[in-house]
Amino acid sequence: MADETDNPDIAADRLEAALERIAQAAAAPRAPEPTPAPEPSDTAAVAERLDTLIERVRDALDND
Repeated sequence: MADETDNPDIAADRLEAALERIAQAAAAPRAPEPTPAPEPSDTAAVAERLDTLIERVRDALDND
């Protein structure tokens, strides 16, 4: 192994091979990252707004 690190041609070949692997890995398609779950406080606020909206729709439908 000492001879490999002393030889610039072998070192350059190893570096080239490593860079090629990195380039191929970077070009490979990746799965999309999952969307983070909303914070509990955000969930509660959204739920409250939806409940209010549902109640308004029910009232509007009952008035017809």
